[in-house]
Amino acid sequence: MHLTRRYFLKLSGAIGAYLGVTPFDLFAEDAAPAAALKPVRKGKTLVLVFMRGGVDGLNLVIPWKDKNYSTLRKSIQIPSPSREKNDGRAIDLDGFFGLHPRLAALLPFFKDGTAAALHAVGHDRNTRSHFEEQDVWETGVTGNTINSDGWVNRHLLTSTGHGPIRAVAIGEALPRIMHGKCCAYAVRGIDDLSLPDGRTDRATVGAALEHAYRKDAKKKAGDARDLLADTGQATLEGIEKLRGIVGQKYEPKLPYPQTDIARQLMQAARLIKADVGLEVVEVDYGGWDTHQFQGAAQGPYGDLAQGLAEALAAFVTDLGEKANDVIVLTMSDFGRTAEENGTGGTDHGWGNVLLAMSPSLKREGRKPVLGTWPGLAPDQLHDKRDLMHTTDFRDVMAEVVKGHLGNETLAKVLPDHEFKAVGLLQA
Repeated sequence: MHLTRRYFLKLSGAIGAYLGVTPFDLFAEDAAPAAALKPVRKGKTLVLVFMRGGVDGLNLVIPWKDKNYSTLRKSIQIPSPSREKNDGRAIDLDGFFGLHPRLAALLPFFKDGTAAALHAVGHDRNTRSHFEEQDVWETGVTGNTINSDGWVNRHLLTSTGHGPIRAVAIGEALPRIMHGKCCAYAVRGIDDLSLPDGRTDRATVGAALEHAYRKDAKKKAGDARDLLADTGQATLEGIEKLRGIVGQKYEPKLPYPQTDIARQLMQAARLIKADVGLEVVEVDYGGWDTHQFQGAAQGPYGDLAQGLAEALAAFVTDLGEKANDVIVLTMSDFGRTAEENGTGGTDHGWGNVLLAMSPSLKREGRKPVLGTWPGLAPDQLHDKRDLMHTTDFRDVMAEVVKGHLGNETLAKVLPDHEFKAVGLLQA
């Protein structure tokens, strides 16, 4: 059998599925020579939580002091904070913004300065399409994203790391944000990383790859062997590292909630603590497309908010001192309409809120909610219906890529954009 790139891709993909690991696109063009790249900061990790469906940021971090908020939202508004009674009311942050009451688990982090929100974040070419906007946020490219790889993968491509496992998605498939020319993994769960018959040796996979190579009788010198040596070797080393964690007993500092998002974040904590060179972790948390019966403090939206808050609180607490080297950042497709619709929900909108958590964010004088607030008056809304964006999402991503991970090649990671500081990290 002739070893074509297409055949090898199929073979390697099948092996990845067999192992519970999805490797990168093995046959994209080669990355730049490692000697020309600068290393990232050792031990730093960015954890991305993608809230798929378009989260209603106006009810996550509530502008309760904006008089137009309660006018726009008759049935789903979160009432203003009260000293006497807080049930179902916004949790005040700074006299203008407040947390959704079901985000109470995050309040201690906001109080001690290790959590922050960035409001009115988005971009100026929003289509309000789930598919297109998720692509935009994951590729970091506005407009035509068809041929674009993920901005996380471009971060990997333009830097060198400190181990074979630099990027992992905790889930069933590799998300678009990690697609590209460098090695990234999708892991359903660490304990799933075992072969069906109990074999866990690297030689099993290596033999399969080498077998495919030997059948290439017409190979060109260096072509197939370089392919196996580079991409196959990186995949094998990553799998071996992941497999090495399986047999280690893991006991979190405190019990995690029994939810999918909490279990995913516990897996992330386990990998981060294993010191395998992990730089980026991605976790999906869906269900935010609340067109109908969204609810206020109670209801499906409130349930999702509580699940997010309790999982994040458990995760950061579990990291212990390691949390100093980790930044958690949420993101979503887009925000939602400022005014509720006729079925007690919200429709696809524009500007949105991002949450960030890390002890490294703490500094004197930093506000709990960052960004320029555009207002909710009719003449302040985008198209008279949506929260206007005043911060470009790529500026937020750029700040964590450069300021936290230490990759300064922003023009390649997030191309065609003029960057502005957002104030999340110290300059």
